[in-house]
Amino acid sequence: MIKTLIVDDEILARDLLKLLISKNNMPLEVVGEAENGREAIELIFDLKPEVVFLDIEMPGSDGIDVMDYIKNHYIEPITFIVITAFSYFEYAQSSLRLGAKDILLKPIEANSLKESIARVIGYKFTDNPLLNDILQYININYRNDIQLNQCAKDFHISVNQINRLFNKYFHMTFIKYLNKFRIDKAIELMYNEELPIKEIATQVGFNNLNYFYKTFKIITGNTPKNYRQ
Repeated sequence: MIKTLIVDDEILARDLLKLLISKNNMPLEVVGEAENGREAIELIFDLKPEVVFLDIEMPGSDGIDVMDYIKNHYIEPITFIVITAFSYFEYAQSSLRLGAKDILLKPIEANSLKESIARVIGYKFTDNPLLNDILQYININYRNDIQLNQCAKDFHISVNQINRLFNKYFHMTFIKYLNKFRIDKAIELMYNEELPIKEIATQVGFNNLNYFYKTFKIITGNTPKNYRQ
């Protein structure tokens, strides 16, 4: 689960966000709430959340003030999702320059929230908490050697059960999902023309270059070189 902080001066807005997170089995653990910028900064240093839903318009220190302070004084990785009313949208856009990953308009709807979370965490989550934990594990560790048997042991589940979950939600096995995830990351790295293909393969978890080429072509229909061109 991803440690999450909610910052909004309206208690009803905070309650709605918590309800949507819980009702839709989103992979977020709400570890704290703040109703103003000063509280938000204190809780960020105290709780070290990974994701912060941040209202842009609050009395006293607003969302922009919070992001500006955190950018200059906080070293831990953190993701801001800015929340704003439509009337403050242009003002909220300045938060992107301070590192916000997404903007949500009030009133927040479930689908918009799901899409936003999927964008910022880098993978699509499901309504199955166990599967979400496995997806998060892949997202964090895809650069390393991931073995299906070890994953099954770590999550106290059989190999067959893992594959049934992936087939049910993604219509593919665990290994095929892992390979596709890695290839998608490789494609992102290909925008950096200076990185050689071999280094890209290593960075996304492929220790065998031939296997990387074979997997890349199966998934994209092209060789890495042709795809980059």
